[in-house]
Amino acid sequence: MRNTVLDDARLGDAMPSSPKVSAITEADFAEVAAFATRQARAGEPIAARALSPEDRLRWLLLENPARSSDIPFGWCVREEVGKAIVSTLLCVPFRVGVGDFSCTALVASKFYADPRYRGAGIGPLMRFVQEGRRFPLLVTSANELAGELYRKCGAYQIEAMDHTMLGVRKVGPLAEEWFFRRTGSALAARVLSCPARLMRRALGGSSIRGELTLLRSQEAGVSPLWARPREVLAVIRDADYLRWRYFGKERGKEVYRFHLTTGEDRLVVVRLTRSGHRSQIRVLDVLDIWPPADAEAAAALAAALAGQYAGAFDVIWLRSQPDEAERMLGEIGFIRHAFPAPLGWCIDSAGVLPTNRWYLMPGEAE
Repeated sequence: MRNTVLDDARLGDAMPSSPKVSAITEADFAEVAAFATRQARAGEPIAARALSPEDRLRWLLLENPARSSDIPFGWCVREEVGKAIVSTLLCVPFRVGVGDFSCTALVASKFYADPRYRGAGIGPLMRFVQEGRRFPLLVTSANELAGELYRKCGAYQIEAMDHTMLGVRKVGPLAEEWFFRRTGSALAARVLSCPARLMRRALGGSSIRGELTLLRSQEAGVSPLWARPREVLAVIRDADYLRWRYFGKERGKEVYRFHLTTGEDRLVVVRLTRSGHRSQIRVLDVLDIWPPADAEAAAALAAALAGQYAGAFDVIWLRSQPDEAERMLGEIGFIRHAFPAPLGWCIDSAGVLPTNRWYLMPGEAE
């Protein structure tokens, strides 16, 4: 899950006459991938990946271990003249659970509409909402309009997905982005942020030592400690999921076992990416921590990551951790950055989930 982790719904008033909503088939993958790639906004995170957009779509939908034949790939809208795709919404399954309970949940991904046909996004969204009769649904957006639309569809907000914790090491690149968003001028932003380029921030250390061990094989990444959520709903990180998600075709992520001298081992997944209007911000993006961090683990992990990637990042993004962990991060210098609107929403129309408490890491586009 993203920054996007998942993509936001771009909805508006314009709409093609008599829009045609159709189910996405494998034959549509190349066109869907090309359309989604064109919708990426300036300033969105960029990560190096070995897969082409179409191959990544196939990995996400066809090779997904949670996929079953009765789950649609998603839906698209085509314009009447030319039949070009003008809106998409992908339907990505994940196995989720807590305790002895487990089920398949569907995540809305690549929810886009061409700026000329923004109202066309309603059709795919309504098809997705109809799947709520069979599956719990997860949707995400930093767009207030989309969030209100989700609420009208019966969604509730998922806690801890309305902000991120930022561990800022170099202030300059972030200051440049701040000035750019307020002036709209790239040149003015670079000039005004010059004094901030001299500033460096140290992320506080921890008296508790933690060790990061890089995992290079899928067998090394499988641990019974990581498979079953015990207290909150979460993705089930079993062997099939870990092999597909972190040790399969998609590259650009580094997977670690984080050993804390005073506690249990954790799975930690990170990637180096870039953000900002000219990709000037070097981001160490924490994609996954499992089990969730407590206060001791959060401080020790921040120190371990800052040491492991010294000189390679300007800011650490760390999200969705328990309150005690985020309080500790604040004490060692992390900044709480609020999003314009909550990112995560759940629609449980059939009432199958035993709790509305979730732990989701929104580090991925889906």
